Amino acid sequence: MKTTFRKLVYGGLTAALSAAMLAGCAAEKTPASQSDGNSKTNGQASGSKETIEFVYWASAGGEEEGFRSLIADFEAKHPDIKVNAQQVPSPSQGDYYTKIQTRIAGNSSPDVFRVQYQKIGEFAGQDALLDVTDTFAKDKENFNQSLLTAVTFGDKIYGLPHQTDTLAVFYNKTYLDKLGIKAPDKIEEAWTWEQLLDVAKKLQDQKLATYGIAVNWSASSAYRTLPYFFQNGASLVTEDLKKGNIDTPEAIETFKFLQTMFKNYMSQGNSMKGTDDYNLLFTTGKAGLLINGNWMIPRWEKEMKDYEWGVTFMPRKKSMASDLGGNALAIPVNSKHPEAAKKFLAFMGEKENMKKFVEKGLFLPGRTDIEGPFNYSVKDPSMMNKFIEQSKTVPKAMANTVTLNSFAKLNQALADSLEGLFAQGVSPEQTAQTLNKKVNDILSGK
Repeated sequence: MKTTFRKLVYGGLTAALSAAMLAGCAAEKTPASQSDGNSKTNGQASGSKETIEFVYWASAGGEEEGFRSLIADFEAKHPDIKVNAQQVPSPSQGDYYTKIQTRIAGNSSPDVFRVQYQKIGEFAGQDALLDVTDTFAKDKENFNQSLLTAVTFGDKIYGLPHQTDTLAVFYNKTYLDKLGIKAPDKIEEAWTWEQLLDVAKKLQDQKLATYGIAVNWSASSAYRTLPYFFQNGASLVTEDLKKGNIDTPEAIETFKFLQTMFKNYMSQGNSMKGTDDYNLLFTTGKAGLLINGNWMIPRWEKEMKDYEWGVTFMPRKKSMASDLGGNALAIPVNSKHPEAAKKFLAFMGEKENMKKFVEKGLFLPGRTDIEGPFNYSVKDPSMMNKFIEQSKTVPKAMANTVTLNSFAKLNQALADSLEGLFAQGVSPEQTAQTLNKKVNDILSGK
């Protein structure tokens, strides 16, 4: 059963109910209906500026500068529109999505808001987003197709695939040099699973690092384990998104790999619900390899005083895959200024503007037709090229999975199962069987 936008407006305005609605009850990515998009500008006088409210967070230093700069450029290009920019704490720091959902339910929504790809399906599945297909249809082929898939439901587009980030493997070059190991510079030569673990073992055996590997994952970001399943031809759900698919031989083999990596080469506190600081493990030299994202480069430039370091690609098994990170920009269906909001999204999606933003924020562009070189504010911009190349390995099927209406529940189930696999020693076979049942229950609305 799909929750409709009308029910959101009339059925509950409290934060508690909003949180429940965020979880979603529909199992499939479903198209969202909305108004005809011809609503007027809330009674503004002719000749006055139309004001749109843009709500967003900016976690990295360059993000805020990027947004502010482009907002000024937009207002200069559209002197009849003013952008009321509201920077708020990031989702990891507060109740960002609950507040957005409450505002939409109370018919007092912002006109544009920033949203993670993993969350956009919940809004679209509740009929809460404006169809912006007409804004981006002519440019569809110029966007990263996995990102476009993440904002597409049915045959309609419900947001701008603004930017992305992804995972790769940072390595302590000082240690690898002592081992005589050169990290791969080409994606087709990326380490296999076995080679990655072999490097981790040598780091530990030679007593260079206490732990061979550290990983940026936690209960809230359990989805960062999904690339390993796709690397091995496995997936969390079936292709039609209707049933669990996590108890296959390929999935079980992936669970075995993850359990071996955690048990033999990682800190016990680097589990789904552990408290160890994986970044600190890397900067202090306690971990020789770290699987993390491109946003960390400025930190390593400041903090890696005692070691040389570098970055290489994610490991591979049957194929290559990496994490779907980043954010979209979307318009609530009850925006009071939908046409002005569409102009803002179109502006932010233009090649030169997107390039400017990702350079400031140290991100990867949502478009694939932006020509380099990129003027990233890092000492070695070539490192970012590896992440740009890596971002093209995100499978469309993964994008479909993480944008399911019910993905928040699926992610929690995945986190709980992985914690059992890591911290409690549950077998890969039992983990796969139990998780598959949970996935089926969630997808069937139980």
